[in-house]
Amino acid sequence: MTAAVTKKPKVFERVAAIRTRASCKTGALMTWHLARGARLASVAVLMLGWTVPLVGQEPNPAPPVDLLFGEEIDVRVVNLEVVVEDRAGNRVHGLEADDFRIFVDGAEVGVDYFTEILENRAVETDRGEAPPAIGEGESVPTNYLLFVDDDHTHVTFRRPVLRGFADQLANLGIEDQVAVVVQSGRRLGLLSPFTTDREQTRRVLRALEQGRRYGGVLRAPRFIAGDAPAGDRMEALVGAQAGVLEDTSVAEGLSVGLVAGQIGPGADAELLSAAGDLAVPSMRLPELASEVQASALARDLEFSVIAVSSAMRALDVPNGRKVLLLLAGGWPTGMFRPAGQSIGVRTDREILDDLIDTANVLGYTVYPVDQQTRHNTTRWGNLRHMARETGGRAYMAGSNLAALRRVSVDVANYYWLGFVPDYRRDDRAHDVRVEVRGPGLRVRSRGGYVDVSARAEADMETQGRLLFPGSLESPDEPALRVDIGRPEPTGIRKMLVPVTIYIPIGYFPVLPYGDQFFATLELRFAVVDRNGGQADIPMIPIDLRGRSRPAPDAVMPYNATLTLRRRPHDLVVSVHDPLSRKTLSERVVVSFK
Repeated sequence: MTAAVTKKPKVFERVAAIRTRASCKTGALMTWHLARGARLASVAVLMLGWTVPLVGQEPNPAPPVDLLFGEEIDVRVVNLEVVVEDRAGNRVHGLEADDFRIFVDGAEVGVDYFTEILENRAVETDRGEAPPAIGEGESVPTNYLLFVDDDHTHVTFRRPVLRGFADQLANLGIEDQVAVVVQSGRRLGLLSPFTTDREQTRRVLRALEQGRRYGGVLRAPRFIAGDAPAGDRMEALVGAQAGVLEDTSVAEGLSVGLVAGQIGPGADAELLSAAGDLAVPSMRLPELASEVQASALARDLEFSVIAVSSAMRALDVPNGRKVLLLLAGGWPTGMFRPAGQSIGVRTDREILDDLIDTANVLGYTVYPVDQQTRHNTTRWGNLRHMARETGGRAYMAGSNLAALRRVSVDVANYYWLGFVPDYRRDDRAHDVRVEVRGPGLRVRSRGGYVDVSARAEADMETQGRLLFPGSLESPDEPALRVDIGRPEPTGIRKMLVPVTIYIPIGYFPVLPYGDQFFATLELRFAVVDRNGGQADIPMIPIDLRGRSRPAPDAVMPYNATLTLRRRPHDLVVSVHDPLSRKTLSERVVVSFK
């Protein structure tokens, strides 16, 4: 059966309302209003030259949708790295394409691409075409992306694992490449791009071992009260995992028992409500503390999953197999009820499924590696879940010290199958099952893929630029100028932020229709605060028309007003063309002074 992808629930509303205006030198305006849960409604005044058309009045009719977007022919291959073993756990070699059957949602599909990889080399065969991702030549390199979550790992506990990685780099093939990404202080950093320079990788691993710049879980933002407002401190403290901190912390008269998760007498209910957007009158304080803590833990895990997904999407991976080595550490576990909702829960597995979907779409096999820590049945089960659903293995306890060597052996021998599905770009998840003919044979492979829509891809690209600055920009892209005005206070702890975006419309392609030229662009705003909290990304369509092609340096100013919480934010503004898939973005910092 085909399972619909469950939309991630809003953790809290940050962009409560957006007013946007596009203007030209004549002063004519176009205005949109985006309210909570409402669709975009547009009102525009026709402008001179290149314009946004007036709604309801089109002296020259707009081109049909299929002219602007055409019929997209998507030939992307779903890659399946399939391991076949006998009853004794030995690898089985010499199989052909006809020995395999692929089922998508229970229906069999053909094997379009096939090759066997034996000791990292493609075996020549007369039957089946090799997957395009293999590249040219017989040697098939493996590209290892090492992701270290500094905010959830302890320097001391991860040090033996990282030293094992450094020592085992010599086991990799000469063409294998390694990239290192770290999540630290709620930000992503590319410490090393994909490279065959082993010494460069060792230098990066030594920096993570020492922990000077990357101080690990004890320096994570949720443990630092500092000079944050009382509501922020409350949110950070109750977000700590039970047992990590053994004392109680006091902020503005709020006594928070981190281990027990209870709120002491005399707590200020209004400040607690500000921390978690909860309806206080209907709850007792112990229940309120549990709700706030669950909401904070859910946001914590969601941010980490988004960070890993952004890293996978951002990096330009060379040809060959793609492997994610995930050193996640103490990711939250359990069932999380969104704050303010009396029914419905979202489990850690459901949140992790977002990471699994991304890995399967991009062709990454996930090998989770735990730091040196005590046995945790739930967390280790989650690591195995991510590995199983992407065709990898999880390494905990003593096996994590030799994880890189074990992974390099595991990815040296497999079958690379590929098929081209009937893409509909509808964001639906599809189950994939691989069977092999022959008694007593076991198969290990990824368990599905998601038919990602163009809208979702553009949203994820904007999100990647928010969390992974500088990784997706091309030197050939023109600059997207974004000017931030003076924020003005509004409501309770909120601010109005005027923004002007100068869109280089000459950079994007236009299509002729009749005696005019048309273009459709998409404007997106993505924000993240210092605690990693994010809002849904609104998409505002901009339909443009003109009687001549815009000059290459033509720019259209566009005014917007954002309503944000009164705290520092990183804001990414992106302009995307769905026709050419070109995207321009700019990152700015917004703060209330």
